[in-house]
Amino acid sequence: MEQPPATVDGIVERILYVGSNGFTALRLGLEGGQSLTAKGEILVGVQPGETLQLTGTHAQHPSYGPEFHAVECLYVEPATMHAIRKYLASGLVRGIGPKLADAIVDHFKLDTLQIIDTTPERLREVHLIGDARYAGIVEAWQVHQEIRQLMVLLQSAGISPSHAPRIAHHFRVERQEAHDVTDVLEIVQEAPYRLTEVYRIGFATADKLALALGWPERSPERLQAALVHTLEDSAVRDGQTFLYDTELFRQTVENLRDETLAELLPAQLDVLASERRVVIQDLPHRGRLRPAVFTPRLHAAETSVAARIARLQATTTRLGSLRPWRKGPLPLMDSASRLTEDQEAAALMAVTEPVSVLTGGPGCGKSFTVKAILDLVDAVGGRVGLAAPTGRAAKRLQEITGRPAGTVHRMIGKPKEDDTGPLSLFDAYDPLEADLIVVDEASMLEVALFDRLLGKLAPGVHLLLVGDVHQLPSVGAGQVLRDLLSVPEIPRTQLSTIFRQDGASTIPLNAQRINRGEDPRSGGEFWFLPVPDHQITDTVVDLVTRRLPRTYGVGPGDIQVLAPATKGQAGTRDLALAVQAAVNPHQDGTPQHFADGRPFRLKDRVIAIRNDPRKGVLNGTTGTITAIDDKERQIHVTMDDQVAAVYGYEELDELLHAYAITVHRSQGSEYPIVVVPLTMGSAYLLLRRNLLYTAVTRARRIVVVVGDPDALATAVKRPADPRNSSLAPRLHEALTGNTVLPRPTRHPDGQTTLC
Repeated sequence: MEQPPATVDGIVERILYVGSNGFTALRLGLEGGQSLTAKGEILVGVQPGETLQLTGTHAQHPSYGPEFHAVECLYVEPATMHAIRKYLASGLVRGIGPKLADAIVDHFKLDTLQIIDTTPERLREVHLIGDARYAGIVEAWQVHQEIRQLMVLLQSAGISPSHAPRIAHHFRVERQEAHDVTDVLEIVQEAPYRLTEVYRIGFATADKLALALGWPERSPERLQAALVHTLEDSAVRDGQTFLYDTELFRQTVENLRDETLAELLPAQLDVLASERRVVIQDLPHRGRLRPAVFTPRLHAAETSVAARIARLQATTTRLGSLRPWRKGPLPLMDSASRLTEDQEAAALMAVTEPVSVLTGGPGCGKSFTVKAILDLVDAVGGRVGLAAPTGRAAKRLQEITGRPAGTVHRMIGKPKEDDTGPLSLFDAYDPLEADLIVVDEASMLEVALFDRLLGKLAPGVHLLLVGDVHQLPSVGAGQVLRDLLSVPEIPRTQLSTIFRQDGASTIPLNAQRINRGEDPRSGGEFWFLPVPDHQITDTVVDLVTRRLPRTYGVGPGDIQVLAPATKGQAGTRDLALAVQAAVNPHQDGTPQHFADGRPFRLKDRVIAIRNDPRKGVLNGTTGTITAIDDKERQIHVTMDDQVAAVYGYEELDELLHAYAITVHRSQGSEYPIVVVPLTMGSAYLLLRRNLLYTAVTRARRIVVVVGDPDALATAVKRPADPRNSSLAPRLHEALTGNTVLPRPTRHPDGQTTLC
């Protein structure tokens, strides 16, 4: 017989479990000192100390006893002194711990929360609270109240309240930078589509809130927000620098889930163009011109890159005019004498051509050639600057060359305000004033970052891009290396002879086979283990924790799991949690914090997935959790480059567990041993030749591909999806002077969208 719904009220004492689907189990403290286990997907995002009113049904677990299955969850203000103590002592309000919570509640009794909210100056009556602590508590309470108000608003719209801390943090930082005092709740209510600006909150969530707030389905604001979101999402998700108008309309209608709105979109696109919120330019496509729609930022970046490359190519350089190589072979040096014919051609190209590209697969001698080039520049008194798109790639470049190297972001970023000297990373000079700048792993360069780099270069500098065009393109929009190589006017040298590792090593040989669309051969340093989907997680954990360490004498830290996708059975999220449970399980008495269904523990390996200049952390940097502070609601991470970073609990969506990462995030890195799980499941659309090639070439010693043979065959046979990019024709036009592209479209107001 079906039970009628019941209601229970209680305080969240601790989180017991959070699954990848959001299913949460927690311990709920009831009035009178009793407690109850509550479960349900509706509980995702709740925190210890919060007072909840749950609706659901009572049940009896065969092993753990009574439990409550929640289907509704309301956040309520704590109404008893016990609840208020728990609430304040939980760490929900940064700066208030158990001792101070007791002192505050003892003094103000049941009026505590009202006093903090309406007359906070009375907190000074508590003997433990001085001016500094008072200011911190008031600020933290305001932040907490903003989050609570947002949670109520989101919950009323049927949206998970777990988004509230992230939203509040985003707009709080924005307000601080703009010295704005506008209330976060007011921002969200008056402009709900601005939620798409918040990291990991898409149009669907913003639209659901807007409609719940009464915005019409056919409002211009909604349609314009949908168009802009589709355009920006295509850049973030697929790396496109533009969408053709018909594709933009098709994807937007899918996001709106209403085909009847399609006829309204062209007019709203014209409005966006007239307001210069998008740029429309006809581009050649399959023999005819078609309207292409850009964000202003990416249109400006592609246009600027082409102009700046042409300017560099036309500038007389000091290196290019030096006698040692102007008309003859390279000077005889130890490194130069050991170059092959192709490598010598690459070296001569780098020191005579203002802009050039050195490309080739793994083990083809790119690094040795770069070292020889640096020796040549040294020999004539020249200066070099070395950079790569990510911190790990820059560190590897520094190890290979024995010279200082940094990230492209660090190279072009402004020094700290109190740093009046040169960039410390390069000691004696600003690298942007060097005679030669080398950017390694150039396949990872996104067009906007490349434009910023070019804009910082001193006149007459040489720029050498080094990379493997067969690897995955950049995470951000564009395909810089591929576009440069498709323009004949850009000098390039391709190396093809394998030097690295033993001549019989199956890693570079199989990488070449994959690149040719041929099945790799198992054996030696490359292994394929056929495993059914339901066993893949257990197999990966066994490989990482037992089989590979026992066979090769390494630890789990020397083994990196690289998966195609984040979600799904063989996705990084579930695999990382499974490996974490095996190598760093939770121990009683040690702190851990759940965020977005993931437990963060001391000694966890994590990876940053966003640039944060305030912390000095770059996307792709890995580190180790060294402290978890519930009182201050912070996690401390020591990055591998020794940067000490502090993440508030509301910022933990910027960290992922590094036990398993996507192949994209591994670019520019090398690991002793790599494990690559492949299935035909949720990651099917990502199974591409360049993804598998990139994963395999991350390994120095051993590669183990594990999973479905059909998935391996699919990845080998399917070439990479092309990206929309207009950089190549713009480069050709800028370098030859031949007109290729029409000007951006003019609109009814008579103004060009972007000149």
